[in-house]
Amino acid sequence: MRKIIWLGPVVFLIHDLEEVFWTQQWIEKNRFLFEDTQFERVIEAMGYQPAKFGLVVAMITILYGIISYFATRQIQVGLSMNLYVSTILILFVNVFTHAGQTVILGMYTPGVVTAVLVVFPYTVIAFRTLKAHHLMTRKTWKTSPFMSVGMLAVIFGLMMAL
Repeated sequence: MRKIIWLGPVVFLIHDLEEVFWTQQWIEKNRFLFEDTQFERVIEAMGYQPAKFGLVVAMITILYGIISYFATRQIQVGLSMNLYVSTILILFVNVFTHAGQTVILGMYTPGVVTAVLVVFPYTVIAFRTLKAHHLMTRKTWKTSPFMSVGMLAVIFGLMMAL
């Protein structure tokens, strides 16, 4: 179980490095898709410059590492495990975000390759392992989605603030 938990930050980093290296270039090439839409303002606010985006990714990876550390200290149901489940839930949903963008746009979108080939298998294995170890309770399912939304608010806040 500990190995599965510690793989989380590594999987996140691999996935987000694809985004760090390809997003700005992709946006510049496909800017016409966003011009005069509500997405143009969001993209401008977030910037997606590799250095800025990379800093946010580094900060999130460190936070993910801290969550993983506490989840592995005592492999048991509780706040630390619920926070870990929240990170897995975010990664799992993100797979479908990337796949959906790719299908809708009919082209490669940054992050889709690692989302499908790395993140999806990891999240499925992580959820199955958590279930096998009885670490996902009703309370986990009730609280983790809310924790995930809070984490996403922090992530997007960081991206807009930097």
